[in-house]
Amino acid sequence: MATLSVTISEKIKLNGSDRSVTNTVDITGVTQLNQRVVSVGTAEQSLILFDTNAAAGQFADGSVDYIRITNTDLTNFVTLRMTAADDEYFVKLPAGESFVLFDTTMDANNDSGAATATLANLDSIKGQANSAACDVELFIAS
Repeated sequence: MATLSVTISEKIKLNGSDRSVTNTVDITGVTQLNQRVVSVGTAEQSLILFDTNAAAGQFADGSVDYIRITNTDLTNFVTLRMTAADDEYFVKLPAGESFVLFDTTMDANNDSGAATATLANLDSIKGQANSAACDVELFIAS
């Protein structure tokens, strides 16, 4: 087993004052790493799948501790779609930027009056480039 250290650092000097922050999270018990580059086209395609059991190209529910998706394109953005049962949410991933998850549960709904969240395991993460194919790097630790 290994420990994955993830460091997020923001550096800014605002009105002459250094307001920089660095946070590090250590994820212990990592036994598998999936790192690859995928070409995402202008038609939506699956990037990461989840289900009850692990299988080819699929991760078992609750087994993933960290996901980073980086759009390595210089110009175009990718729309990411996270799905869980009947819920979904979308994220715009601009060129050169990353999207990070430390957990694979979510809740999304359009009920503005909902008092509590009902978290569920992700079923999939899909991607679609806006105007031309983009390479995205997937880094998945479990």
